[in-house]
Amino acid sequence: MKGLLSLLSLFLLLTSASLTSGYELKNVTFKTKDVGTVVFSHKDHLQQKTIKNNCKACHKEGTNKLGSHTMADMEKGRSCGACHNGNKAFALANCEKCHLTKQVSLKSKEIGPITFSHKSHLSRQRCEGCHAAIFKAGPNSPVGMAAMEKGKSCGACHDKQKAFGLEKCSACHPTKDVTYKIAGAAPVKFSHDFHLGMYKCQDCHGVMFGKPGKRSKAKMADMEKGKSCGACHDDKQAFSVKGSCAKCHRVL
Repeated sequence: MKGLLSLLSLFLLLTSASLTSGYELKNVTFKTKDVGTVVFSHKDHLQQKTIKNNCKACHKEGTNKLGSHTMADMEKGRSCGACHNGNKAFALANCEKCHLTKQVSLKSKEIGPITFSHKSHLSRQRCEGCHAAIFKAGPNSPVGMAAMEKGKSCGACHDKQKAFGLEKCSACHPTKDVTYKIAGAAPVKFSHDFHLGMYKCQDCHGVMFGKPGKRSKAKMADMEKGKSCGACHDDKQAFSVKGSCAKCHRVL
């Protein structure tokens, strides 16, 4: 009887440990208001030398109730901040280790999507350099180039001193070749890369062309009068639109 009780006790102990282990190894996802979700990995934490598979290192009296703590609480040593203080574990200032970053695609009607790279920016500065001094964490409303030129949003850094100026359009607004289909003639391919080697975007857009993304429908007769491509291709700044057809209209 005594041996049976011992076996039963051992079985209950192993079963309890198995169930506890299965629960503890689950990832826990915390939803935040402004910065998406934060995933807490029990497995990664239980492998740390300071914890050594000891749940009581974090959970007191076996409780598994999830608390709600702000970053301000953690910076005072509460919750995750009890360990993540730069001594026991990485400091709370290493935001991207818990708050996962990704490429952000900003939509623009005139020029298509603009890709913001967190990875590229984090190689030069910390999260707090932008959040929340310039941007709030999470989705932000577009402000427009005029506001940026006044130092708002991206313009707070892209001022030619901290980072390249806003006039370097192609650094954020990707350019590509544009093909114009011409009735009765071969297509004409416009190379942004070639022209940007000599000019800036604003030298053409807003002067002889409209906003980026809106193609000009000027005819050869218009160009010969100095409109569209003819504003530069006048045999002074660049070869003339008159008589240099093969330079744009590829002859097959």
